[in-house]
Amino acid sequence: MNQPFIGIDLEEKDGNYVISEINNEGWADRHFVPIGAEVVSVNGESPEEHTSVSMFSEVEMADSITVQFDGSRMVYDDITDSSAMHWAFYILIPILFFVSVLGISYLVHKRVPTRYSMGTLILYFLAVALGYMSNSGAVRDDLYSVLLNTSMFLTSPVILIHFLYKYFQELNVYWFSKKIIYFLYFVTIMVSLLEKYYLVTKNYPAWFNPVPHWLLLLLYIILFTIIYRGLYVYKSTPVGSIFKYMSVGVSIAFFPYIFLYLIPALTFGVKIISLEIGAFFLVALPITFMYLITREQLVDITFVMNRVRYYALLSVIPSILLTFISFWAVEVDRSPVVYIQVFLLVYITLVSFLSMKEILDFRLQRHLFSARYSFQESMHRMAKDMKDQSNAVDLMKVMRGEVNNVMNVRDIYIYSKHIKRNMYCVYDQIPDDIMENIREQLDKNNYDVGSIIESSKGFGVIVGFSLDKITMLWCKGKRDFTTLNRDEKTYLQTISHNANIAIENMNLIEDLVKELRRLRNDQTQKYPTWLSRLLFTIAENQRKQLSIDLHDTVLQEQLFLYRKMDDLLRQRKDLPKTLHSELVMYKESLLDSIHLIRETCNELRPAFIEEMGLVQSLNNLIQQYQLRSNFTVYFSEEDFTTELDQEHVLAIFRIVQELLTNAVKHSGAKVVKLSLSNDKDNVELHYSDNGRGMDFSFQRDLFSHIGLSGIEQRVNGLNGSMDISTAPGQGFEAVITFPCTATKEVHV
Repeated sequence: MNQPFIGIDLEEKDGNYVISEINNEGWADRHFVPIGAEVVSVNGESPEEHTSVSMFSEVEMADSITVQFDGSRMVYDDITDSSAMHWAFYILIPILFFVSVLGISYLVHKRVPTRYSMGTLILYFLAVALGYMSNSGAVRDDLYSVLLNTSMFLTSPVILIHFLYKYFQELNVYWFSKKIIYFLYFVTIMVSLLEKYYLVTKNYPAWFNPVPHWLLLLLYIILFTIIYRGLYVYKSTPVGSIFKYMSVGVSIAFFPYIFLYLIPALTFGVKIISLEIGAFFLVALPITFMYLITREQLVDITFVMNRVRYYALLSVIPSILLTFISFWAVEVDRSPVVYIQVFLLVYITLVSFLSMKEILDFRLQRHLFSARYSFQESMHRMAKDMKDQSNAVDLMKVMRGEVNNVMNVRDIYIYSKHIKRNMYCVYDQIPDDIMENIREQLDKNNYDVGSIIESSKGFGVIVGFSLDKITMLWCKGKRDFTTLNRDEKTYLQTISHNANIAIENMNLIEDLVKELRRLRNDQTQKYPTWLSRLLFTIAENQRKQLSIDLHDTVLQEQLFLYRKMDDLLRQRKDLPKTLHSELVMYKESLLDSIHLIRETCNELRPAFIEEMGLVQSLNNLIQQYQLRSNFTVYFSEEDFTTELDQEHVLAIFRIVQELLTNAVKHSGAKVVKLSLSNDKDNVELHYSDNGRGMDFSFQRDLFSHIGLSGIEQRVNGLNGSMDISTAPGQGFEAVITFPCTATKEVHV
């Protein structure tokens, strides 16, 4: 904190140390130390006796400097004041970064489930933070800081690769060998130890100075190769989004440092950005990995990157133009590095501005613009109003009212025109000149739904288009006599497509209703499978709701009255005997009513049928019928082993229920046999009784009177078959077969 960054680079010439470069924003730059001056002494001693000069050819950690330039000697003996830039980049930001990473590490330790990879991730966070913290001393040639900075920044990419291996190992994802990690650890530790030896002996050879930087570049190349190879291999898998997030986070964190600082410095000896700015982007790493391990659902990174890529391409040419305009307007240093720096600043600013604009447009549009004139709000209102319309005419009126309300047009007409014949269907009287103008426009061009037609008489949009007719909404024009802008055209096209979809759905529903009426009138025609399943599903839902309503209202009220009457009989000992007897009789009747309601609820919706399963539910059903009938039921289910979905379970239950009801009401049987079995492909339900039977030659009439029609429709809905064998005096037998697997066709 007390020693500022001086920023003097030296070059040895003829045994003398000459200033070759002054770093921007350093102490020497602010005090105008001249480039080319000879350093005479540092701290009152010969320059080569100062550690930073002899080891790194730099002047740092000095209290005084004496230089000679153009025959005059200049003494700088008050090297203590630090600039605001020094405090920001070398004191405050490193401390804040370190504290933030400590906080993130603590959150990971406390909130993330204990996993082997989490310890490695925390170690990586702390290594990066410590390396960033030590950078403050390393730029000033503090030997301990140099050693710490090199070892931490060399080791941190290897720790990150190690974390990736452990993290994806927990997901059973492998795409590189663990031997690579061990080899990289060995190399980085050896280089760190070698640098420690040179620093301790204060004999730092010039050839070793770029070695840590080239090794760091190599480690970054390996890291990027591993991550992007994993992205390429697993991009179409469930972990593909994780690789995308990691690739984006690592790119943001390391690309500026690698391509704008490290590579230019190693290859051309120039730095487009400073080390401090490049290191600042490292904050993206803990944020990225913290987000990955704490969120259950991730933002759609593909969408975000596509938008950023679009804005990045859109900003290239404006950034180039603004860069050259700024240099043309202001006389400044025109070196290539400065051109690149200004271009990057303008480019990043434009991309950030366009991205933020899109976010603000989405979030603030509803508050900044009146709801009446907001196209988005209008489409929401229209979609809501469309749901209440039952025919195309009313729907078109809704559309006309909404357009008139939002766009403030003069007159709106709706009409349909036959495509092949000169016939029109109008909802309101249309002036002849407009009709003639519309006819000319339609004859000149081929249009489709959503097409917009503009002419001197106004504008229109195609709402419906079929083989027979074309339907259009035509406006005489806007009240302010302006043409349609881009947003208004998009709005008209969108609502026309929505209206067309609604009209087509209305037509389909109308055709479906006609088909249902035809099926209802045609008694010889079976319902389609989907229709049978739909009707029975709706019926079961209604039964279920009715059962719930009876249980929660009528039954509870009956139970309340029963308890009140029971309390009255027990507490009132002074009641006359005749009144007491009558109340007891009413109490028993009320109890019978309660049992009847409960039994009705169970018939409407069998209790716990999903939990108990088919076989146990049938056993309970058979026991109920045994109590109120004169026949004996023999039920066999030893050969039934398959698992059915709830639709099939409920359908079989209802079929058995209907068959037993028919036995009670019509058959007069003494013995009923029921068996349930299955093979690999089919489920078979076999019913037989020794009742009076029936004449099966009048099959359709029988189906209409004894409930067999409902059974037939249920079997048809399950894509099954039913064979009936019966005759007068010979009992009744039914074999019902349907596939084991259910096809999900109906959802209500």
